[in-house]
This record gives sequence, C-alpha cells and structure tokens, in this order.
Amino acid sequence: MAIDNLRYFEDLCKDEDHMQSTPLLDGKAIPVVPAISAIGDRSATAARDWAHTHASEIDALTGQAGVVLIRGFEIVTPEDFRNFCHAIRPDLRNYKGGDSPRTGVADQVYTSTEYPAHLEVLLHNELSYAGWSPDRVFFGCLLPALTGGETQIADGRRIYETLPQDIRSRFENRGITYLQHLWDADGETGIGKSWQETFETADRHAVERYLTDSGMEFEWTSFGLRTRATHDAVLEHPVTGEKCWHNQADQWHRGFDSVKVSFGAKEDPRFNPETSGEASLGNHVVYGDGSEIDIADLQCIRDVSKQCEVLFPWQAGDVMVIDNILAMHGRKPFTGPRRVIVAMA
Repeated sequence: MAIDNLRYFEDLCKDEDHMQSTPLLDGKAIPVVPAISAIGDRSATAARDWAHTHASEIDALTGQAGVVLIRGFEIVTPEDFRNFCHAIRPDLRNYKGGDSPRTGVADQVYTSTEYPAHLEVLLHNELSYAGWSPDRVFFGCLLPALTGGETQIADGRRIYETLPQDIRSRFENRGITYLQHLWDADGETGIGKSWQETFETADRHAVERYLTDSGMEFEWTSFGLRTRATHDAVLEHPVTGEKCWHNQADQWHRGFDSVKVSFGAKEDPRFNPETSGEASLGNHVVYGDGSEIDIADLQCIRDVSKQCEVLFPWQAGDVMVIDNILAMHGRKPFTGPRRVIVAMA
C-alpha cells in the first residue's frame, strides 16, 4: 500500500511546476504520510486554487493513506485555512455535539482544543461518540509551539490488528455506549462543557431535534441534559473494506485520573465511577449491553495505541488532512504559544 500511495501521490504533483512530493514517516505505523510541498507560488490564493483543482485526488489519497500533509503555503489566517479546506470539501460542518473545549475562529473553523498545555490529548477518532462523525478532519498550523504540541497520529487498522484477540472481540461484539450528563449554563457550575456550549444553541427544542435525528437517547434533568449513544467500536472502511479501531472509550472512562484531570474534576465526587443517577456528571463509557468495561482492558488499548503512534513537528502553514476512520489523532503537551485550528467534513 505504501508504494501505491506514493506513486498516486507523485502523479498528483508531476504536472505542477510549483509543487513537489516526498514521503513523510515512510515505514512507520502509518505506511506513508504523503507530504505535498509548495515550491513556487506559496500564496493563500495559490493554495486555494491548487486545492480546488486537485480536490478529488487529495480526498482520494487521504482515503488510501489515512493522512496527507500539505506544507509550504502561506496559510496564515483562519480564513485562509477555511478557504483551503472548503476547496477540497465544500461540505464543512460545525462542531455541534462535541465535548472538546473549542472556540470558533472562522465559519466552520475552530481552535483545535483548549485543554491545558501540560495535558496530552490521547489518540481518538473525531466525534466517534456523537450522532455524526466526520469522514475528514483538517488541521492547520498557524503557529507551532515552542516545544512539543505535535498532533500525533496512528493507523486504526494497525491498532485493531495489534490488540489482543479477546479485548478486540469484546469491543467488536458488544459495541460501546457513551454516557454524558451535561450541565445547564443557567444553573450550578458543572464539569466540562454545558449543553448550550456542546450543541451551540440555547434552544432546547433545537437540541431535542438534533438528538432525535441522530438516534441518541436523552432526558432533561434538574441539573441539565443526559444523553446516551451506542456505537460500533470497530468500523469497516467504506473504500478499503479494512477493519479499523474507531472509538475513544479510554478517553471517556471515569476510572482514569487523566480523564478526571482533563475535565478539571479530579476531586469532584460527581465524576467518580461509583456515583450514579442524578448526582453523576460528565462523561463515562460502558459496553453496548450496559456492562462496565474493565479498566485493565482500556489500559492495554492505551498501551497499544501508544506503540502505534507517530508524530512530526508542525511548521507554520501546514495543513494535515485525516481520514477519520483510517487514522486517529491527538495532541502532545507543549510550551509557549501554539495556534492549531481545525475544520471537518
């Protein structure tokens, strides 16, 4: 697959005198991360026009390689980034239903995450817990961190193949259920994002329509909104047919101190695994049949994911296009200012 991807990738650039192609991370966990570099006109306008001309090829290449890196263009504003992404995928979407703290910086463009710089965002598939999950995620680097801050990536196929058979079977056969209790911005301060922030509206009826259309269970509580969504933990890629690990169970399980810390809730009894019912807040995950997931299994998943991850330093102007089924992504801790933004389709 690596050779086929690279050949296809070279064909994409061969008639462009202002572009060159090189493989990045060849032979690592993701066989080839194609890196397409601008060597002529680097303007944001040239970037948009090139992306528009080659939109179908870039999208198809992403669907084969899992990740494509495009660098060297002068993409310096959220609007530049948005125009580039829109040229490839005009069907960009809002981050409605997402639990990561993000701020909109342009139409359908957000900060990548606002989790504290000293914390790692573990590998995951974007919005795998929600009613809608994108098939493409775009990251753009406007300002790389002083140290760290890489957006680590991993091949979901390799994670699936590397996991012990018994763990893989439990998740594949039972599926997983994501549980959320979101607080009301007009009430007592809660954990994580409020339901108004999560669904980008204060209209309860609009939220109910979204959840109903998404096939999610929900109920309004005295504290806010409780949701329940059951999904497959493993997906078959619609093009390649390969099985891919596709979930973020280890990010949502309350048994991990890292999950509590990421929500600012390490000492909050409302976020303890033992707390249930109305008093239980934040996120949790169980098997699709309602049984608890062994935290030792989740630790094994974390360990395997770590073995499969690869990373590279961001450069200003970089755009990374990710197939959200084939590849997982995260964020390493960092120092200094960092500005990485995201769009999805």
